[in-house]
Amino acid sequence: MRLRLLPKQVPFFWDAIKFASVQADEVDKVDMPAYLLELLHALLSDKAQCFVRLDENRTLVALLITRVLIDKITSEKYLSIQILYSWKTSGIRNREEDYMFVRQFAETEGCCYVSAATRQEAVYSLATQLGFKERLRTYIMRIK
Repeated sequence: MRLRLLPKQVPFFWDAIKFASVQADEVDKVDMPAYLLELLHALLSDKAQCFVRLDENRTLVALLITRVLIDKITSEKYLSIQILYSWKTSGIRNREEDYMFVRQFAETEGCCYVSAATRQEAVYSLATQLGFKERLRTYIMRIK
């Protein structure tokens, strides 16, 4: 079962959201309080959306966080996948169904495309299998 959480449901899933987001985004411990505060604010104000997949026992098996954004160059609205996290391994069919669920949301929101960024090979592989094309790579070097 795939569901979009309402902002008022976020507190009930907050521990799972915190865990999944910190793991998926590989947040440094020093940055965690600010990161989690911004994420919670975005989810409660509906600036970010949380989708969950539950199994037949209504156990949480996957979590996805998205944001509807505007491309600064083209001014097109798009759906950015921020977090994709699974507690259980699932096949490509489940992932395709997850993607179609999210794509329908993006279409409903008037988005022109769906975007995702990752440095995890498993997510890159999944995105490629789903038909995503690589757009760019981002690199960072800390100086402080």
